[in-house]
Amino acid sequence: MAEKFLELKNLLKKYKKVMVAFSGGVDSSLLLYYALKTLKKENVFPVIFISPTYPLDHLKRATEFLKRFKKEGIFIFTEELKEEGFKNNPPERCYYCKKSAYEKLLLLKDFFKVDKILEGTNLSDLSDFRPGIKALKELKILSPYVKLKINKLMIRKKAKALKLPNYNQPSSPCLSSRIPYFQKLDELKLSKVEKGEEILKKQGLKDFRLRLIDDKLAKIELKEKSDYLLLFKKREAIVKNLKKIGFKEIYLDLFGYQPMGLQWITKKS
Repeated sequence: MAEKFLELKNLLKKYKKVMVAFSGGVDSSLLLYYALKTLKKENVFPVIFISPTYPLDHLKRATEFLKRFKKEGIFIFTEELKEEGFKNNPPERCYYCKKSAYEKLLLLKDFFKVDKILEGTNLSDLSDFRPGIKALKELKILSPYVKLKINKLMIRKKAKALKLPNYNQPSSPCLSSRIPYFQKLDELKLSKVEKGEEILKKQGLKDFRLRLIDDKLAKIELKEKSDYLLLFKKREAIVKNLKKIGFKEIYLDLFGYQPMGLQWITKKS
């Protein structure tokens, strides 16, 4: 594993200035850490996307991380909800989202005289349905972890060794991934999912998804066995608070957490 991250440092040394798409998650945090430690601090530009599709706690985590390294970020408001291809919510939704966001980033590349734009897709992500990767390739965005065959487990282990605060933070893709394909996306639906997941977090659940099946029906998917016990212990409070934000029916999926892409591929096959 040490060799892989030495290769990462050597790869970064090829560039004088870089932009790093930074979400506050462990993948992009470790990538940003290496960029800041390898290149001159003033030649690293962290970019944070702001959108109704990203929970506000992502923004909070990202800004806290930047403060830790006394680094300012660039904030870009993305507009993927104006893209019909994204708003209609097809299985390739992620392609339109990534394309829209990174095209905005490319507009800043020449302004800041940046050599390369980096992002944190890792080798493990390739096993899931990730149409956004196609957009990254088309726009020539560099994914160092994929190039160097660095997977999620390696990233978590290295982040822990470096004492990064979010080394064990659960993965959390954008809020649109909580809404079944072909149900149109809008800010109200995304906001409802965000509020619902915040309720579950406040009750102590760690790794889960709240799927918005329709405007009044929620489906909870859990990963950890301990979360099942906790959910039943906190069931009354969870139901009460989810009803307050408009859910009339709340289901627990006994299959547990399944990535939306995997669910789509399974149904299609």
